[in-house]
Amino acid sequence: MTWYITDIARFRSERQEIEVLAQAVDWFSVTAWRFDDRLRLVLDAEIEAGGRIYPIYLQYPDMFPHTPPSVFPRGDGSRWSSHQFGAGGELCLEYGPDTWTPDLRGMDLIESCHRLIRLESPTEGERCLAPSRHAETLGQQFRSRYSRFLLTGEFRALIERLPLRIAMTANLVSVYHKEAVVHVIDRVKLPDDASWTDQTVPTQLASEYMQREVAICRWPASDAPPSTASLDAFGSWFAALGMPLEAKHALVVHGTKLAVYFLDHEQNAVIEVGILAADPGGPRLDVDHAVLADKKVGLIGCGSLGSKVGCMLARSGVAQFLLIDDDILLPANFVRNDLDWRDAGAHKVPALARRLQMVNPAADVIQWRARLAAQEANESAEAMLSRISQCDLIIDATADPNVLNLVSAVGAAAKKPILWAEVFGGGIGGLIARSRPGQEPSPSYMRRAIENWFGERGEPPARPVRPYEAGPAGAAPLIADDADVSVIAAHAARFAIDLLIDRMPSLFPNSVYAIGLGVGSVFSQPFETYPIDVGPPPAETPLVELSKEETATEFAALVALLKDKLNGTAASPPGRGPSKT
Repeated sequence: MTWYITDIARFRSERQEIEVLAQAVDWFSVTAWRFDDRLRLVLDAEIEAGGRIYPIYLQYPDMFPHTPPSVFPRGDGSRWSSHQFGAGGELCLEYGPDTWTPDLRGMDLIESCHRLIRLESPTEGERCLAPSRHAETLGQQFRSRYSRFLLTGEFRALIERLPLRIAMTANLVSVYHKEAVVHVIDRVKLPDDASWTDQTVPTQLASEYMQREVAICRWPASDAPPSTASLDAFGSWFAALGMPLEAKHALVVHGTKLAVYFLDHEQNAVIEVGILAADPGGPRLDVDHAVLADKKVGLIGCGSLGSKVGCMLARSGVAQFLLIDDDILLPANFVRNDLDWRDAGAHKVPALARRLQMVNPAADVIQWRARLAAQEANESAEAMLSRISQCDLIIDATADPNVLNLVSAVGAAAKKPILWAEVFGGGIGGLIARSRPGQEPSPSYMRRAIENWFGERGEPPARPVRPYEAGPAGAAPLIADDADVSVIAAHAARFAIDLLIDRMPSLFPNSVYAIGLGVGSVFSQPFETYPIDVGPPPAETPLVELSKEETATEFAALVALLKDKLNGTAASPPGRGPSKT
């Protein structure tokens, strides 16, 4: 029920105050009260300023007095003020959604409207602009602009160095959305067959969206810029430089100022495109994150958890990835995976690689469509393990004990840290854990300690009997929704960033955390977190030392094998008999 029914006293006071104002001043008069088509209360009135009569209407909203009324020109489509939402649109007054309080009244809007019009339409003297009570946001500026150009920092730096009065070609990439088309330049062909590439634009953007060659030229600030009165006049400037304008866009740099134009060949018109700065602010990450660009992360498992962790790390600055998974992305995966319909039917590894490069164009991704601890060729498996051992951090996002065992062995041999995480069945929570060489036990020891910790409390967590991402038709997994997975992924990503930055001391005093998201297992309520003590790493097994004679014998065996290799023959090493079958 609307406000004037539920608060009849306020309805009366609003009308009385405005009627009293009309009697007290000579610049305001009431024409009529009425309801509009939505049964909102409306006042038709007139305001006099600068020797002119301005017909207005004051429209009360349904939620008045919790939201402010609006003042519009009545029957006049012209622009009255610089503080107006378009010609004939609502006047932007002192009181709006950001400054309104319920004790203010419709009369306050009338008086504010009069002050604005009187200031900008004085009887004598020059017209003044009323000071703005707020800055127009970027979103407000571009709300009605369909065509937009994204100016990257690298392209901005380039245009100031372009040679003068030489027509060149640039590659314009256009990404179409329902409400807008956004253009960006990713390459420029410079004179003498030199070329420039914007490293901040994903390389696959051009191949996935529309691209075309457009003309670009720079004129000195002392020259008049090309005329935009018509396309013929505009094009004559480029034609004089030997480049006829055939595409739908052209770029002009006048001094150091860029202008982008849409060329309407049918209407013989030149229309300026709005320019958006791609990086208007300062750095978005602290200086500690700069080291992440040189770190390599091995991510095993690109499913729901792995896809989210990978994207979070890419956003944080990680630029080198090794992705390992053999699964295919299906539409059923979208309820938890960070990928979407654009990659349905593709292998998860190249799909996630594309996503990482779209998030961080500097990302260099090695892709391996295979599964660890599964039926793969021995040589392929060995090559994968070799690649994994070269990473600065190994992340197991498979929740597969067999994979963790294999990763544990690689990490121990290469002395590389390992991080793993899992989401418990039913969405009750999850687990994150790290193993740093020399600081924590190996993952196999830690896993035993974790299971013992839960066992001592008699509440082991429920784990899916099969992976979330696959399984026979009709077999429903233990459900954990996207929010559950995202929480554990975010904790794992923070753990990973701390490891890669190598903070001393670590932000995380414990190496394992059980994180509750619901009631079950050891968790009595959401967001309960338990650090789990896994103890120090076990003492290293001392190396077996051979005597001088034994060492000499083994080296002789190695030399013999090398000689056989060089000679192209195979023989039994010295001191051993032939193999028996």
